Amino acid sequence: MHIWCIMDGNRRWATAKNLAKHLGHHQGAKTTEDIVELCVKNNIEIVSFWALAKKNILERSAQELDYLYSLFEEFLGKIETSCKKNQICFEFVGDITLLPETLQKSLQYLQSKTKDFTKMILILAIGYGGQDEIVRATKRIIQAGIDPETLDEKSFLNYLDSGKFPPPDLIIRTGGDVRHSGYFLYQAEYSEYYFTNTLWPDFEETEFHKALNSLKNAKRNFGK
Repeated sequence: MHIWCIMDGNRRWATAKNLAKHLGHHQGAKTTEDIVELCVKNNIEIVSFWALAKKNILERSAQELDYLYSLFEEFLGKIETSCKKNQICFEFVGDITLLPETLQKSLQYLQSKTKDFTKMILILAIGYGGQDEIVRATKRIIQAGIDPETLDEKSFLNYLDSGKFPPPDLIIRTGGDVRHSGYFLYQAEYSEYYFTNTLWPDFEETEFHKALNSLKNAKRNFGK
């Protein structure tokens, strides 16, 4: 099973509790660590988390981004321990050239250190946008001098960041918004969605199992 999580609601969680917004991000990171452990426990093959959109990088304040980058570094350090313990292969998608060089190196380091692990794949979408991914894939095709007549829906996957992964079975979005925001845009044709009003920092084991059960009850015919 392949699960993608759109982690929405960190800042609203903090505001509702009269806390500084960065504390919402901090609690959200803790929730992400917990969900990784639940995925291992439930034998999920692939799980991903949309941690930071390209538009977030372009639109949020430098102060908030600096905190987020620091939090990502901390998260990667913690998740490395979990990856080693649980034999998790770490991957990332998105335009990481938008990130500080130190964070780029940390992402690449963890990817390299865990590349041979096979129990589960953990993907972090960072500096990611669905439309941007397709545009960058098109640029790669042009730069490679590929004959457009040789392209089809399947071969196009080779140029996407996410193309080496199977389509998501379930996309979970917390925070109450009922939209996909372009997440895994090219491959989500037959993905099932689970929307919940629960904010990401409160997305605990009970909600996790509700999401999994929604997939069990879905009628999936993949266009047939």
